[in-house]
Amino acid sequence: MESPPLNSVLTYLTRPRAVQDVRGVALAEELADLGRAGTGTIVLLSRAASALAGSYRFDVALRIGRSMGIAALVLGGPGLPDVTPTAAALADRAGIAILATGEDVDLAELAIAIARELAGGADAALMRAHTAMRAALAHPAGGTPEALALHAGTALGRPIALVQAAPSDAPWALVRRCGHSDRWVTAARPSDGDLALAVDLVLAIVAAETAQALDHVEQIEERPITSRTEVLSELLAVAPEHRDASAYRARELGVPIDGFHVAARLEFEELADRPKGADTVEAFAEHQAVARAVLGEVSANGGVWHLARSGSASILIRMSPDDPGATASTIVADQMDVVLRHVRTRGSTTLIRCGVGAAHPGVSGLFSSAAEARAATSTARTTRQTNGAVPFDGGGLRRSLVEWYTSYTAQDAMSSVLAPLVELGGARAERLIQTLHVYLDHQGSLTQTAAALNLHRNAVAYRVNQIFALLEVDPDSADDRLLLQLACRAREMAT
Repeated sequence: MESPPLNSVLTYLTRPRAVQDVRGVALAEELADLGRAGTGTIVLLSRAASALAGSYRFDVALRIGRSMGIAALVLGGPGLPDVTPTAAALADRAGIAILATGEDVDLAELAIAIARELAGGADAALMRAHTAMRAALAHPAGGTPEALALHAGTALGRPIALVQAAPSDAPWALVRRCGHSDRWVTAARPSDGDLALAVDLVLAIVAAETAQALDHVEQIEERPITSRTEVLSELLAVAPEHRDASAYRARELGVPIDGFHVAARLEFEELADRPKGADTVEAFAEHQAVARAVLGEVSANGGVWHLARSGSASILIRMSPDDPGATASTIVADQMDVVLRHVRTRGSTTLIRCGVGAAHPGVSGLFSSAAEARAATSTARTTRQTNGAVPFDGGGLRRSLVEWYTSYTAQDAMSSVLAPLVELGGARAERLIQTLHVYLDHQGSLTQTAAALNLHRNAVAYRVNQIFALLEVDPDSADDRLLLQLACRAREMAT
């Protein structure tokens, strides 16, 4: 009844509570022929025999069918009489299904089709697989993955389900998606043979189409999220003189940037640790998928959350209209701890470092909390803490420094003082700025700088000479060296 060649030509008139397996098929010209039918047979009645379905003789035939172990009777022809309540009750007790077929259906062809399905040969398996493939490929772009599985399973003759864990006792196919795979399609295990091969083929096709359907649904759901992510990422990266315009666009998208903000920064170590030749684009997509999963889970726990990007890192921002208090950083860090542990159990191999800033109001507060989250992430890195959250230690001088690093004054100093190096562009600029930063943090020690950068002392000396030749500062001036060090730190906070 579930197979494609039969489900369009057979319908139930009565269906017993306990059904029997069908083992064979037979034709019966008269009701008396039921006495020669074998156990588990589906018997196709001629038009003349079907016309007696409303009579006492049909009740007698059902009793004979019960004694023979018949599985089902198929009535055919025009103007079939209604099955009487007595006949329906007898059929239920006997476990006999009473079916009907169209008056234009040739019984011999129907018998051949049933026999072919029972035999489970290659031609029947191929027909089912082809029909299921057509059903999967015809799935509309806006349809749900569950509907896709339903339609393909109906065409296959075996229900297909979308599950979140690979079954151990049934065939399955993994739904492979860019960045993550957390769904499987499965069907009831058929007997060995051609039909089992057909099920494997169909599951592979359905899995591929399900991946596209899930991506389509996700794109529709994330379109508003993506727009807000883009404008927040732009706001955090834009030059100070353009912040007002970015803030206006954020308000237009409904982002409550004038309230209080707590930022949590996620840095993914694998982008740098992957072996040579690895697909960094795929790695980036995987890390973004992890960030979206974290966003979904913390949002489900309450509060208004938004996502932004800062280079290869992701920043999750909890926004609220009222001051959440001095404990907000610790509370958010605890939430992130739980969520990151959960995300890790779903198969991600990425090492995640997380830092959480304190709560600050307004647009400037967004920058302050993001900078504190970056500083806390640096602490996580130096203390080798992974896959957990580190709240910002906001006491005294440290908070004052972070606030200064994110101020307009610091940004202007960074732009003007480091401009000769930045203008070199590319890897050379980054290499020289990093060398200057480390050199100044180590109080001008070439030996310690060389050790920190894993370079020869002479290489460091050569770079330092290059740097001070490009910069318009006095290398012997304590004030100039302090300004350069603050500019380097401000630049680190801004990137």
